[in-house]
Amino acid sequence: MSMFIAIEGLDGSGKSTQINLLIKKFEAEGKATRFVHFPRLNQGIFGELIASFLRGEYGAVNAVHPQLVALLFAEDRKQFAETIQGWLAEGCYVLVDRYVLSNIAFQCAKTKDEHEKEKLRQWINMFEYEFQAIPKPDLSFYLEVPFEFTQRALNAAREGEQRNYLKGKEDIHEKDLELQYAVRKEYEQILEMDESIVKVTCCDEHQQIKSIKEIHELILDILETKLTIKANGVF
Repeated sequence: MSMFIAIEGLDGSGKSTQINLLIKKFEAEGKATRFVHFPRLNQGIFGELIASFLRGEYGAVNAVHPQLVALLFAEDRKQFAETIQGWLAEGCYVLVDRYVLSNIAFQCAKTKDEHEKEKLRQWINMFEYEFQAIPKPDLSFYLEVPFEFTQRALNAAREGEQRNYLKGKEDIHEKDLELQYAVRKEYEQILEMDESIVKVTCCDEHQQIKSIKEIHELILDILETKLTIKANGVF
């Protein structure tokens, strides 16, 4: 039985850490597991265009209409959709770091008018899932962390090969904390409207971040329930 899982959250929310733990867990259980991070920066024509945008080569965050930016991210997913469909057909567990909900959250966060937000939200869903016909996750997790944690994570030095797309520059999405806060608000809206996304509260009642293990166990508890439901043919 295949499973398609998306991990969502703000930049620096710990998505990569939790994905790595899930991959180890699934592989230890003998499940064929595949992973892809979206956007696929510097891969293919759309990955290269997205990397250029995030480096600020087309101007500041609001210099490009969010619908056009949404189109770039959507086309990057479309280029990889056949591979995901193949993995699922083989019975793999497929994990993605960010997917369509991320596109909605980030692009709608750049629009202040509520009517325009709703139009853009509906357009992205239609374009990605109906027009592009990409596979839809069985389940999406949103890692909710205190915004102060996001600020600290983004202000800290971030290194590694995954940062090569920046070519020594800053990511215009990451450095804009006002945008990040607006994205958080958009995810909260999505949680109210979309039952396929589940919030994982990564802090305690004192707004202290839970341990990596505690967050992992929360995800596993939710996943076990969803897998039981799927096995019974409910979704």
